[in-house]
Amino acid sequence: MAFNVCTKDGEHVGITYGSAQELGSFHIGGRNRRIVRIALTDQRVEDENFDYEELKKGIAERHGARTLLRKIKEDALQEELQNYWEKEKSHMKEPGEDYKKLYRDFQPEAFDEKFIYRLYHLKNRLSIKPYWLGEELHIRGFIFYDLDEGILADEKTLLLEEPLKYIQTTEMYKEIKPTHFVVAERPEVSILGMGIGEGLLLGANISDFGGRNHVHSTKLKLLSGNAIHNTEVPIHIHAKGGMNLTMYINEEKNTPIAFLCDDVLYTS
Repeated sequence: MAFNVCTKDGEHVGITYGSAQELGSFHIGGRNRRIVRIALTDQRVEDENFDYEELKKGIAERHGARTLLRKIKEDALQEELQNYWEKEKSHMKEPGEDYKKLYRDFQPEAFDEKFIYRLYHLKNRLSIKPYWLGEELHIRGFIFYDLDEGILADEKTLLLEEPLKYIQTTEMYKEIKPTHFVVAERPEVSILGMGIGEGLLLGANISDFGGRNHVHSTKLKLLSGNAIHNTEVPIHIHAKGGMNLTMYINEEKNTPIAFLCDDVLYTS
């Protein structure tokens, strides 16, 4: 995605990177929240680093503004962009439930086509990868950003008010970069009885049922960036409120495969 992210002190944190989807059995939240990932990097999004022409084609396609020969209907596209701009202006004047904080600190004064493209990219939580023209990104890890709580610092930058003291490692696991959280409240560990059918699904065999006849799960309230997640993971994690917790999330399967907490690595 095409926005930089900075702290309230103006320190550059990284860039918006793509959708943070609900992660399989690792369920994020109880509603369809607009969560995006922030790639932690010293690099910044500048106009020359972002392929606006490719994004323009995608927007035209979505709104029926292309001919049968795939050419963009410029007048129809401009009409759609103007409509989008008018809708955004209404949010600036009378902020509603959707993106209620976004225009708190910054409101663009006039129509800016590239700003509209960036905003469209952001709100649709598109991946930055197909549109990135700059040098290869050097990413240290990821945090999450809740667009419902998002704040624009300027036409190219989102504000992150929460401190990031819980980011303490750049260590990868199986070539997966870390995603960082802090445990916001006391975790809750459950022990559930395991039937033969459930056990076999979880990888047990018949010999296991002489002693291993239960499973653990841990309910966690986690903070990452400005996003709070009520989450349950199928493992007993020895965590306490205030501890740092790092996840390694397989992007293809969209599931976490390892957790790092209190210098203990939990793997499946």
